[in-house]
Parts: sequence; structure tokens; C-alpha cells
Amino acid sequence: MRLENTYRFAQCAIVTLSLSAALVNCSSTDTPINPVVTAGAGHAGSGTNAAGAATSMGGGAAGAPSGGTPAAGGTPAAGGTPAAGGTPATAGTGGSSAGSGGTSGASTSAGAPSAGAAGTAQGGGTAQGGGTAQGGGTAQGGGTAQGGGTGTCPVISDFATWPTGKSPLEIGKLAVNNFKSHTGDAYGGAGYAWTFTYVASLQFTKLTEDSATNATLIQGFERYASGSTAPPSNDTSSTVDDRAFGDLPLEIFIENQDARSKKLGIDRADAQWANPTSDGITKDARYWADDMFMITGLQVYAYRATKDLKYLTRAGKTMLAYEAALQQADGNFWHTKQSKAYWGRANGWVAAGVSELLTDLPAGADRTAIMAAYKKQMDGLLPLQIASGTDAGMWRQVLDLASSNPESSCTAMFTFALITGIRNGWLTDAKYVTAARNGWLALGTKTNGSGVLDKVCPGTGQADAGTLASQQSFYANIALGSNDQHGQAPLLWAARALLRPDCPGVH
Repeated sequence: MRLENTYRFAQCAIVTLSLSAALVNCSSTDTPINPVVTAGAGHAGSGTNAAGAATSMGGGAAGAPSGGTPAAGGTPAAGGTPAAGGTPATAGTGGSSAGSGGTSGASTSAGAPSAGAAGTAQGGGTAQGGGTAQGGGTAQGGGTAQGGGTGTCPVISDFATWPTGKSPLEIGKLAVNNFKSHTGDAYGGAGYAWTFTYVASLQFTKLTEDSATNATLIQGFERYASGSTAPPSNDTSSTVDDRAFGDLPLEIFIENQDARSKKLGIDRADAQWANPTSDGITKDARYWADDMFMITGLQVYAYRATKDLKYLTRAGKTMLAYEAALQQADGNFWHTKQSKAYWGRANGWVAAGVSELLTDLPAGADRTAIMAAYKKQMDGLLPLQIASGTDAGMWRQVLDLASSNPESSCTAMFTFALITGIRNGWLTDAKYVTAARNGWLALGTKTNGSGVLDKVCPGTGQADAGTLASQQSFYANIALGSNDQHGQAPLLWAARALLRPDCPGVH
């Protein structure tokens, strides 16, 4: 399955749209803004999922049915007769009207139907008001808005509509609900995955203004904030997995300014650099690709909590060292210096970590070099995405091994990294939009009605020294499962990235 879509950039948002949960306050640096629905090519659902296509400007193409054959590029959606002059839709009529040259029909997406004031058509684009989308609800703010970063956000209409039940808002809510009962879990051996899912749930509920769930999640951390439960170790013998715990209290501080939580996080970020090596890299570094989320994430969150650039400098220097040691000519990464297989999630950790870093890293030589490596990795990943069949849009457990199973956690991480690059203007070719959309659609097929992602690799170590074939076999033979927080966290990252109305990484 390959979905061909048009992709545009614009200098302003076209139409605002109310959601049952307004998308605001993404992080401590976000400017609260209302989500927008943007002009450009839309996507139609299929079968019972939707009827018609999302509104597009200038006669854009109808998208592909969910899980099926894409519609021919540039073909107007059914019912696409333009409404002269951009007549606004009437609330509850089952779709929005297009301006001159546009198409009309129903959007498929999550969110409560809005009955707000009709929008104004701009330049022959959409004049979308409070119309209810037939077969799936109102088209939600998958587009972008100005205000989150230092520049103008690209308009990505391809991210505005999704098959019924598979939008980022719907899946994200289900995944958060799935996690709520886990706030009391012990940190354990893979506690970093619990931490990242916890952080992602906090961010998602903050973004969607689900204040009740957000408060429940924060209350669940009180056992650590109060000291009644001891946090993971933070001494000279602690590992990157132990210190990754610090992301969670730092996110809580960012959201509610709890000084107790800030100390828990900053203590870990600073301990990580207490005795750096002669080249300025933390002694926690193992030169496993995983570290480029474990280490990088902690330092980036410390920066977000303090605005002290030393944390970004640390993360940037370390990212460059890891890229030099592990990234290969085709853009992909060895798992470790010993294990030279392209394990999917190892590459996913890098893709996600560099995306977080580039969102905040200021302009300069480090940012330029890291951005080049990021783009090289994205270009290396695209040819390895599964292009057809029931697993279309996925990436494999061993990226370049055709016999290896499709794997969901790396797919979610790559989708998150692509969305972040697209929404912040780092990736400007339509091929990246197609890959990101297909990635999300694939994740939708692997997520059940309880928000549980299937086909997830559990935690694992590096392959033993040996041949490349034996190392590939080590990863390929790991049994994949479901309801594993290694997959739940990046599923929420991708959902939130699609919903964010801002673009703080535009520099």
C-alpha cells in the first residue's frame, strides 16, 4: 500500500475549528493556540469508515481508502463539485464546502463535531465551518498553526483526516486509558519504558486538556515526589536506564512547577555528567544506539525545565559522537559497536532522540551536523518501509532483512521522527509525508480497541560477537508481543506529534 498525496506549505492557517478538547499547552514553551484545519489534499476513508473526501484547495486529490488501494493522484473526490465562492458549510450537514476549485465531501477524523461559526474561504480554498463530517466526526486539527516556534509552521493537510477509530486523538486517548492503571508499577528492569509511557501520557493529556486524567497521572507520581517510594539509583554505578527515570519528574515540573520533582530530575541530569570522559562525553555512554534517547532525552528535558543551554550542549556533543561511531553510509545505525545489525528499535531510539534534540537545539555548527545526520537517517529508512500487503507502512525488526517480522515500536518511533521533521519544516518533500501517513495508518491496524499496540519487541541486549548473519538472526528470532510499554510510549509520541498545533523546532 502506498498512498500518494499532495503536500503544501502555507504562510497562515486557513480555518480554525473547535474540538471537544482544545489542543493547547503542549509543553512549558508552547504558546496556547487553537488547532486548525488546513487546505490541501485530503484523504477519504473507505467502506464504513467515511464517505467522500476531506476538503482540499485547488482541486486536490482524494486520499487512499484505509488499508486499501490508493485513489489515483489528482482525481477529485466523489461529490467534489466546487461550491462557488467558498460558501461555508452549515453545521451538521455532513461535510464542509470547498472554495472555487476545491472538492467537497466528508472528512473522517476523531473529535467531537463542532457547531462553531463558519470559516471564511481564503484564496479559493476551503470555507469550512462547523459542519459535521459524515462517517467519522469533525475533521480535526491535524494541520499546523503559527506561534509555537520562531517561524511559520508548514501546513500538512495529509495529517488532518483519518479512518474512523484510527485518528491520533482516538488512539491516543485509548492508549492513555490503558496506561492509567500502571502508575503504581515498580520501576523494574525496563522501567525506562514505563517512564517514557508515563511522560507521553502526561503530555498527551496536557495537550488535549484532559485535566482529570492529567491530575490522576500526576497524583500517581506523588509516592516519588514525597519520598515514600525510593526512586531508581543515581550513584556512580547507575546506568542510563536508571537515570532515564529523570524524564518523568522533569515533565511534571514543566507542567506544574513542582520543585520536588525538578530536583529529582535535575539531580539525575547533572549526575550523568559528574565525571565526564576527556572528550566531554558522559561516562554513562555505552555506545549503544539506545543511549541516544536515554541520555539525550534526560538532558533535553533538563534544558526544558531550566533553559540552561549546558544541557543541550552535552546532548549535542554526545549525539555527534554516537553518530560518528554507529551511523553507516546508508544513514542507518548499528545497534552497538559490537552488534552491527540494523535492529529496528535501536534505530528508532536514535530517530526519536535526535528529533527531541533538534526541536530545542539552537542554530550553530552542532545543529547543522546533527540535522544532516538526521536527514541521512530518514532517507535511509524510507526505502526499507514495507510498501504493500497487510503490513504496508511498517518497518521490520531487522530493517534490511526481508525475512524479519514487521515490528511496531520502531515503526512508531520512525513515524514520530518523520512527523516531527515535517511539522517543523526540516523535511519538505512529499515522500516523507507519504511515509509518515502510511506509518500511522499501519500503527492503527496494529492497535486494538483498548489502545494496545501489537507486534512489539520486548527489551533486549546486544547480539553476541559473530557474523552479521548471526547477529541479524539474534534479533529476528525474538518473539514479538503486545501491550508492551516499549511500544505504547512511541505510539503516544506519534499521536501527540500529529495533534500538536505548534512547531517549536522551526529555527
